[in-house]
Amino acid sequence: MITYIASIDVGTTNTKINLFNQASQLIDTFKAGYQKINNQNDLFEMDFEEIWQIVNEGIRLFINQYEIEELEIILTTAMHSVQLLDREFKLSGEMVTWADRRGHELLPQLSKTEKEKVYQRTGTPIHSMNPYIKLLSIYKSDMKIASIKDLLFYRLTGEWAIDLSNASSSGLLNLDTLDWDQELLTQLGLSVEDLPKIRPVNYAVKTFYKSLQIPIKVVIGTSDGVSSNYIFSDLNNHAVLSIGTSHAIRIVADSPSINVAINNFSYAIDAHRYLIGLASNNGANILAWACDIFKSDFNELNEICINRPIGQAVFIPYINGERAPIWQDSATASLLNLTRNASRESILYAIILGMLFNIKVNVTHLGELVAFDKIGLVGGVTQMTGLTQLIADVLNKELYIPQIENAETMGTIHLVHNVLSKGKYAVVQPNVEATKLLEALFAQYLNELN
Repeated sequence: MITYIASIDVGTTNTKINLFNQASQLIDTFKAGYQKINNQNDLFEMDFEEIWQIVNEGIRLFINQYEIEELEIILTTAMHSVQLLDREFKLSGEMVTWADRRGHELLPQLSKTEKEKVYQRTGTPIHSMNPYIKLLSIYKSDMKIASIKDLLFYRLTGEWAIDLSNASSSGLLNLDTLDWDQELLTQLGLSVEDLPKIRPVNYAVKTFYKSLQIPIKVVIGTSDGVSSNYIFSDLNNHAVLSIGTSHAIRIVADSPSINVAINNFSYAIDAHRYLIGLASNNGANILAWACDIFKSDFNELNEICINRPIGQAVFIPYINGERAPIWQDSATASLLNLTRNASRESILYAIILGMLFNIKVNVTHLGELVAFDKIGLVGGVTQMTGLTQLIADVLNKELYIPQIENAETMGTIHLVHNVLSKGKYAVVQPNVEATKLLEALFAQYLNELN
């Protein structure tokens, strides 16, 4: 009997491996950041061999420390990555992440009609984050197309396969057939043999991996976005807001939902469940930037969220360009309505509100697609009680914050094992009076946008 589960979560800045027992109790965590990220100008590349080394090191450490004789590995990975391979499965170049902007130069060459047709077939916004757009720029003939997920699965099992949810976020999957879109493959000069096999999220392979020296069962798992939503599978009528470096608001629905005006994503989880949502470039990186510029820290920002100093400044938070809601790579931030009466604290408060108002726009748009009345919140910001109350007040929604360690990694386990989570949540209620005041400030923010 397998008594340990290693949940491997590969992101774009670090890899985290959580070791659980069969009762889903966290035993230990191994986490390592990447040292070989290339983030210059339009590039954002990772070194897959560095990721592979971290995965091997972490798993081997757990096996030795806990004398594990048999192990289940479940994979969760970031979406939208691209890795070119030669015919012998050797890496060609670096791994490209969603934040890499190559391909954006080709977007003006695609007609509005063509963009809409591709978007409606795939459910992936036509933007430089979309691997299809990147491939228009970087693909070399006679190459295979891989991603973080299928490369990890291949290295661990010898089988080249990708889960449906990550395949769906590649921009190359047809939502009607739930298979690779033949029209796009033809356009790129690809065949289905140049892409991994598509498998369900609970697809598993049992193998004996020599480097680990024990029998392992590798479950292909899902994407980080899907995993975050399945932490809250015991809640009804909820969406999930993830605030990390960037932010995303997502909901699981029983049918795809595609809106050309909103440009939301719609990714298949399986034949009956879809992840609908909107993602932004600007999340807690706004707070980190503010701390750097104003020589502040997250403790002070949390106090500012509690005190809420009065000011007139309005912050438009597009310091990293923007995906949803405006879909403009070249967008920049603005600090408006400054007067001599502005204080350091009021400016910081305006910056925090700018980030949250941007989130509110995306939350509002998602609500136009799928109804929900509460929000699950994940990310490091959940440790900031002043900020979480401000989020509830801005969004005018109940917030449910998981009270278990490393909650973000539990969602994939719940999904692949078909387990209904029994979450323990801190519930943050919006304050009615505060919400009314913030609605007026939000209206001012929208007015400055227009």
